[in-house]
Amino acid sequence: MDEDTKRLGSLLQAAREARRPRLTQPEAAEQLGVSRTTVQNIEAGRFAKVNRTVRDYAALLGWHDGVADRVAEGGPAPSLGTSEGPEEAPAADTPPLPLPPAVDYELRNAETLDASVINLGPDEDDGHVIVVLQGRKGATPEEVARLAARYRKARRYLQTLAADDDTVADS
Repeated sequence: MDEDTKRLGSLLQAAREARRPRLTQPEAAEQLGVSRTTVQNIEAGRFAKVNRTVRDYAALLGWHDGVADRVAEGGPAPSLGTSEGPEEAPAADTPPLPLPPAVDYELRNAETLDASVINLGPDEDDGHVIVVLQGRKGATPEEVARLAARYRKARRYLQTLAADDDTVADS
């Protein structure tokens, strides 16, 4: 298992979690005809090379042929909301997202390394938080690995906050 397979697994997990309607690991496993453990291993990057199952999982999530192989070889990751990759331009009739200028600037001027959608409740309409991990363009693999480790810790913390049913109302 290397950094590229971990990165690919993390991107596949983010794509599954961002999908609407929501797709759970057991549902993905059933559709692929594999065990949930297989899906968990793919998302954790615990595989030696991109095989048919990894490609099938990527296709299930809407990725085009070759994208999973490209990412596993250290290539660019698909942008959020696309299946092909960063070079895919948005449709001409798609209005820009109403993002605050600071967020828009950061998304355009750094490299997206990972992303997660953290649901705030058991139902899809309970709201969610979107977390995007950005790094400087041209970061070394070591820098990306350090950022990814920090991100995993922060993501676990955010997930525990979202899962806490005993939240106290803001005063």
